[in-house]
Amino acid sequence: MGLLIGLDSALFVSLIALKLHDGIIATTDGAESRLTEKMAQLCVTHMGQGSYAVLDAYYACRVVLQRFRQHHLHLISRSRISTVARAEFSANPQVAKRGRPRQWGAKIRLRDLFEETDSWLSETVSLYGQPVSLVYQCFQFYWDSPTEKVPFVLTQQPCGKRMILLSPDLSLTGLEVIETYTKRFKIEVAFRTLVHLLGGFAYRFWLKALDKIADWPDSMYLLDYDTDIQTQILSKVEAFERFVNLNAIALGLLQVLALEMPNHIWRYFPGWFRTLPKHGYPSERIVRMALQDQQEIVLSKSRPALLLNKLLAGKIEQGKTSKTPSLAA
Repeated sequence: MGLLIGLDSALFVSLIALKLHDGIIATTDGAESRLTEKMAQLCVTHMGQGSYAVLDAYYACRVVLQRFRQHHLHLISRSRISTVARAEFSANPQVAKRGRPRQWGAKIRLRDLFEETDSWLSETVSLYGQPVSLVYQCFQFYWDSPTEKVPFVLTQQPCGKRMILLSPDLSLTGLEVIETYTKRFKIEVAFRTLVHLLGGFAYRFWLKALDKIADWPDSMYLLDYDTDIQTQILSKVEAFERFVNLNAIALGLLQVLALEMPNHIWRYFPGWFRTLPKHGYPSERIVRMALQDQQEIVLSKSRPALLLNKLLAGKIEQGKTSKTPSLAA
């Protein structure tokens, strides 16, 4: 999960929570292994009421949508092109049938609505940094509940690419839903920066207690191992998550410095560019290069009580201890 931050057109996604959601199964029930339920719980835990979550099409489902309604959260997501919604049901009082009263109306295949796009609205929006002309139209159908309407925004680009977006927030316009969803790709940029700039996923924490296997397993059932092995596996998973989240904190610091001190960063940037970004804010890589160029000056002015000095002193003492020869009894 990441928080969208920025000024003007300079936008970053600051990663605030990274967890292993797949592969480790600790119980026998299937609820824990459902990624949609885990994502819904993650959003409920970290998001305040009235916040918006921009998720991929995998999480556009009834589980996530109903959890969001219970906690007064808003969802903006892409829906599958094969989505089937329901029209409003109007009962005929002259027809009486046995059994439970009918609640759902007729089925509507949303992909069939793309056949008539002549009367749709036309707009030029910024998609992934490029202006694109598209047509769109808004519809309201019943989808996850027979009593709650869900607005759908159907879009089509000149190249023929179609997309179905949904957002239960009735106050948003179709154009706002489209422009907000296009910002979701910023989290992919954050992952790329975390990997290539900081090495955030370059961990190698092996567990010698496990037997070697020929193929990597799809899932690991903790109940198949002894209690001691289970504790070691969970400790190793915690080490994975701690390593990645510490790198995410470092990435967030670079992003905040880029937004709060752009002039200062450009002043001490050791390189040279022919042109600068139109918004004037540096990237995370630029901030890192500026800090690296000034690290000797910054560290020379640091106070003795800083944590960095304690860490360096601890490593020096640890190195001296490891080199001391041990006496055999």
